Amino acid sequence: MRQVASIARRLEIQPIDVGLALVLTVGAAIEGSGRDSVPFSPAVFLATAPLIVRRRWPVIVLGLALVGFAIANQATGLAALLGGLTAALSVGLYSRHQNLAAAAIAAAALFIAVEFGRGSTTTLPVPGVVVPFLLLGAAYLAGREIGTRQKQIRAQRETTLRLQEEHAAGLKKAAEEERRHIARELHDVVAHSVSVMVVQAGAARKVLAEQPDAARESLENVETVGHQAMAELRRLLGVLGENGSGVPTAPQPALRELDALVERVREAGLPVTLRLAGEPRVLPPDLDVAAYRIVQEALTNALKYAGGAPAIVSIQYDPDAVHIEVADEGKIAAPSEGLGRGLIGMRERVAVFGGTIDAGVRPEGGYAVRARLPV
Repeated sequence: MRQVASIARRLEIQPIDVGLALVLTVGAAIEGSGRDSVPFSPAVFLATAPLIVRRRWPVIVLGLALVGFAIANQATGLAALLGGLTAALSVGLYSRHQNLAAAAIAAAALFIAVEFGRGSTTTLPVPGVVVPFLLLGAAYLAGREIGTRQKQIRAQRETTLRLQEEHAAGLKKAAEEERRHIARELHDVVAHSVSVMVVQAGAARKVLAEQPDAARESLENVETVGHQAMAELRRLLGVLGENGSGVPTAPQPALRELDALVERVREAGLPVTLRLAGEPRVLPPDLDVAAYRIVQEALTNALKYAGGAPAIVSIQYDPDAVHIEVADEGKIAAPSEGLGRGLIGMRERVAVFGGTIDAGVRPEGGYAVRARLPV
C-alpha cells in the first residue's frame, strides 16, 4: 500500500483522476458493446484510461488519445471524445511549457480535421474541418485560464502566509526588544539606587555614635534615593500595566539632570567632577535617556568598585554625536555581587542608535567607559 501511495505521489495521481478515467473507460466500453453497425475497438481506451496521469504528462495523454482516435476511427464514441477534450483541458491546465502545449493542441486539431473532417457536415455555421480547432482550442484555453487562476490563488495564499509569518516575527522581535528595554531600565534604576543606599547606610552606621548629624544626613539621602527609585519603578510598572496607564508615572531622566545624579553620587562618597564641552543641545528623548543611563551605570560601577577614588564625567556635544566618558582612578576589583548586566545594558543601549562603546582598564590606572551616540 505504501509503494502504491509513493508511486501515486510521484506520478501526481489524484483520486479525482482515477475516478474520471474509470468512469469514461466504462462509458466507452458500454458504448462500444451497444453498437451493431460499428464493431467495438479497444483503442478507444487510449482516450480515457491514460487520463489517470494527465497531471504528470498532459501532452503525452493527448497524443495517446489521438492515436486511439486514429485506430478506433468510427468506433469512437462520446466517452472517448470527452476523454480527448479532457486531455486538451489538462494540457492547458498542467503543461509546464505552454508554447509546446499550444503547438500540441494545434497539431491535434489539425490531425483530427484531416482524419475526420474531410467531406463531413455539421449543423454549426462553420465548416467541419474547423470544429476540431474550436473544441480543442476552447478546452485548452479553458484549462489555461483555470491554471492561471489557480496560480494566482496559490500566490495570494503564499503571500498572505508570508505576511502572517513576518507579522508574527515582528511582534516577537518587538516583544523581545521591549523585554530587553525593561530589563535595562530595571537594572539601571535598582542597581544605581541600591548601590547609593547601601553606601549611605554603611556610612551612617559607621558614624552613628560619634557624628549623629552626619548619620542623619546620610539616612536622609537614603530616603531621598529610595523615593526616587520608587518613582522610577512606578513608571516602569505603569508600562507593564494592563493598559499602560492608570499608574503614577515619572518623567524620563535626561542629560540635563546630570548635576543631580553627580550630587547624589558625591553624597554617597565618590568624588565626581562633571565636565561639559560643546554647545548643549536638545536631543531626541530616547537618545537623551540612553546617554543618562550610560553615565548612571558607569558611576554606579565606580561607586561600587573604585574604592572612593575620584571620577570624572565628560560630556562633549558635537554636531553629529554626543561623546560620553566616565573615568575613575580606582583600583579595579572583580565584582562580587550585583546583577551583572551593567555593561551588557550599556552596549545594548548604544547599539540601538548605531553608536560605539568601549570599557576597560586605563593604562594610567583606574577604569573608563567611553561611548559615542550619533544624533
